[in-house]
Amino acid sequence: MVDYLRTTLHSFVNNYQAVMWRLRECPLNDEQLGIAVGLSGNAIRNRRSKPDLWKLSDVQRLATHFSLPITACVQLNLALHQLPINLKNLSPEERRRTERQLLFKISQLEAYNQSDWPVRYLLRIHQSLLSHR
Repeated sequence: MVDYLRTTLHSFVNNYQAVMWRLRECPLNDEQLGIAVGLSGNAIRNRRSKPDLWKLSDVQRLATHFSLPITACVQLNLALHQLPINLKNLSPEERRRTERQLLFKISQLEAYNQSDWPVRYLLRIHQSLLSHR
């Protein structure tokens, strides 16, 4: 379970970096890009200046706009939605150990699955999993 999440997050991070590179090279202004991906110009402007504000769904929409693959975003979203279910099936000790490794409790995972995952938290989980090999 954790290995699959680590692999999926690694693919997502590579995809995210490609999307951010394309975003830097994008000739559209914030308003035009916002219209193209379904966000306000202000949201684009804020997220360009503070990349931590990007969400998983934003990265997927940008990848689609830039004709980049969205497979990593889709697979990560599925893995994140399956994660709380898998954690609940573990023994309490194993669940707590895994939650510490991920830096998130089941309730937090479920809350972000209901809303949208901020990229900063996905990057944090990715770093944690890399350091806990």
